[in-house]
Amino acid sequence: MEILRLYDGLPKARQLRQMVAALDDGALAIIPTDTNYAAVCSLNSKKGINRLYGLKTGKSEKKITLFCADLKDISLYATVSNPAYRLMKSLIPGPYTFILPASRMVPKMVLTKRRTVGIRTPDQAACLAIIRELGTALLALSVKEVAGQGNAISALQENFQNVVAYLLDAGDINSESSTILDLTGDECVVVREGKGKI
Repeated sequence: MEILRLYDGLPKARQLRQMVAALDDGALAIIPTDTNYAAVCSLNSKKGINRLYGLKTGKSEKKITLFCADLKDISLYATVSNPAYRLMKSLIPGPYTFILPASRMVPKMVLTKRRTVGIRTPDQAACLAIIRELGTALLALSVKEVAGQGNAISALQENFQNVVAYLLDAGDINSESSTILDLTGDECVVVREGKGKI
């Protein structure tokens, strides 16, 4: 595992390119978000997706989320109604996960039975820089439960040393869950109240 320090919230440009190339090739990375650390892979890498699912004990136990850079990206992977668009525009980037009907751009192996997808645009500069450099969405899994010791860098190193290629060190993050909003129906339904205020 290579640990990359952040400078003014971002990794060095050369390190960012190296990490993105590794993600393209199926590697996993642990990156900071505005709520906690997440293990991520490229949505375009089947090898990476399988490795990400390997971090948990069952596909149904914990939902995996797409990280997108902005609303334009989100509209590639989900069907977004006009009311949902207006709400999301007022909330992102931020600590919100939106449940939306998935588009055909989402690989079948990551779809739920409802054919929905959870999507986030975290308010975290390094996370967004990775997505933009990669040119596709990141598939993400919160590591706070997997590590069992929260978001301490030492715990992440110890638990993921042999399975994750890169760790972006943003220091210890005061872990909070995102607020989950279901936008698949006519009205917004709050599934979980978290860091994001409604």
